[in-house]
Amino acid sequence: MRQIVIGNGQAFLEDVPTPEPEGNWVIVKMQSIPICGSDMGGFRGAGEIHCGGHEGAGEVVAVDSSACLQVGDRVALNPLSGCGVCDLCRRGDAIFCAARPPFMGRMAEYVKIQDFLCTLLPDDITYDLGSLLGCALAPASSLLRRMDLTAADTLLITGLGPVGLGATAWAKFTGAYVVAVDPVPWRRDRAVQLGADLTLDPADQVPDRLRELTGHRGMAVAVDCTGKPPAERLCLDAVGVRGRVGFIGENAGTIEISPSNDFIRRGLTLYSTWHMNLNDTPALITFLRRYAPAELLISHRFTFDQVQEAFTTFAGSDAAKVLLKPWGVEP
Repeated sequence: MRQIVIGNGQAFLEDVPTPEPEGNWVIVKMQSIPICGSDMGGFRGAGEIHCGGHEGAGEVVAVDSSACLQVGDRVALNPLSGCGVCDLCRRGDAIFCAARPPFMGRMAEYVKIQDFLCTLLPDDITYDLGSLLGCALAPASSLLRRMDLTAADTLLITGLGPVGLGATAWAKFTGAYVVAVDPVPWRRDRAVQLGADLTLDPADQVPDRLRELTGHRGMAVAVDCTGKPPAERLCLDAVGVRGRVGFIGENAGTIEISPSNDFIRRGLTLYSTWHMNLNDTPALITFLRRYAPAELLISHRFTFDQVQEAFTTFAGSDAAKVLLKPWGVEP
């Protein structure tokens, strides 16, 4: 079979043996594989990553002793792996498992994966839409659900990459008033198509615009999807008393925070998430069925033979989710 190799600004294919099922590890014939922003470090970095990626959807084509999947099942694949027996795995939080076994990336024609990390897709959900159950929707929907976002809320979203666009779509499905901030015009336009009520360039005197919008009360909720300190700081500053702030964008560094001035004296609550709990998928399936603009979370589709073009496109600014299609793009 073919799998993707990335590194040194290059993406190409290599031939490797097709994996075999083993125990509760099944084989999925991949149909739709999104590129994630976290893959770009490997694409741009030195060295090579063989079969990276952690998202996708496809058909189960081989099983060994799985008790919950059979050949022919249509599934979305969740990231990483898990031991399957710890409290975290058993409650659906396998993403946090500290004893996960080695796992196979998703950028291949066939992927070996544990059965409990596969989400069954109803027949009315396409593989392309099902692949959005990965990072396009899972982190943002999980965070906004934990933050109890409602139609009465004003929400600020900083960063309109695929995660921020997913946050926009989920928030509008919820009914909130959404203000989305990003320097790239293409992304702001796509956010409007997904339902955003107002989009702003970071150069647009954003704090002043938000104060004017809210009558100086501040936003009710703010979520950062960039991981960049200025945007994280903007979210903290933009919310009003008892506001809720959420961080999704990865930032391994630090930002300046005052426990008293930012939290105690303002009553703020800070939330974060890495991915969703596996039990959240019914709500996401409902979203995909009911929110027609969700299709716009996908901007490009490329075959495996176009993998370099796919990564180059995603590395640019004018893209939402870019899908890799191992067996060809449907006309």
